[in-house]
Amino acid sequence: MITQNPFVPFSVAMVTPFDQKERLSLSGIYSLIDYYKQNHVPALLISGSTGEQHSMTIEERQILYQEAKSAGKDSLLLIGGVAAVRTTDAIRLAEAAQREKLDGIMLGFPPYLRMSQLEAAAYVKRVCAVTDLPIMLYNNPPRTGFNLELNTLYHLVEKYPQIKALKEAGNPSNAPIVKRELGSSFSVLTGFDLLLLDNMRNGYDGITSIIGNVFPKEMQQIVELIKREEWVFAEEQFNKLRPTVHTILELGALRAIKYVLTENNIEAGICREPLSPLSKQEKKIVMAVWQNREVL
Repeated sequence: MITQNPFVPFSVAMVTPFDQKERLSLSGIYSLIDYYKQNHVPALLISGSTGEQHSMTIEERQILYQEAKSAGKDSLLLIGGVAAVRTTDAIRLAEAAQREKLDGIMLGFPPYLRMSQLEAAAYVKRVCAVTDLPIMLYNNPPRTGFNLELNTLYHLVEKYPQIKALKEAGNPSNAPIVKRELGSSFSVLTGFDLLLLDNMRNGYDGITSIIGNVFPKEMQQIVELIKREEWVFAEEQFNKLRPTVHTILELGALRAIKYVLTENNIEAGICREPLSPLSKQEKKIVMAVWQNREVL
């Protein structure tokens, strides 16, 4: 069964809530997803890098899929982040995403292994064999040490039509090449908020946004402006966010985002060690730029 492409131009890479003992917070999942729904976020990427996926056990990630689906109640698209050092673990995650009836999978490559192209293709094939959910491959060489070559991508898409998208965090000049080769129905997404305008000028279709956790309506509006080719207005709007975005990224996106959400009565929880809470001085810096942010 080949389903429609759920990898829409704007989605938010959801943070994962952990309580003060670093346990997965079930109430936090509901609090966060209620917040995203209230802000009309069309799609969430759960258990991705922003969701601290590699700090979690496979069982915790399966619970996150289940509880996020229960909280979402089909009111927004849910994409399950699937990446693991062992192929058998990636398969377990893909089977869980299928079982919980998520809308799609983002399949990342294992970190640190520096696989060959043949090994990477075999990893993707094993996952595709256990699910018919739409898949977005995630090429992130800076984090994994592995770069998916375009010929490998083309081979996989030809063999497995359920592969509907590529999240490209490597060479941005690949985006227009991929679009020419695979057509307009194949999506190429970025994850770099600060490079959103440049990436979309270069042929990207949209973003899985980190900053969308704290600017959900604003980032969606900017993507919509770009899609309407209102570039000047989009840049003006993004420039209003830029000082706050820079501060959040400089202090550590996950640490700062979870603090801002918590201060706004959303149960985002803490980050797992070795990530640390913000210091008193860092909290003052974040709240100063947050309280003085420009409203779009």
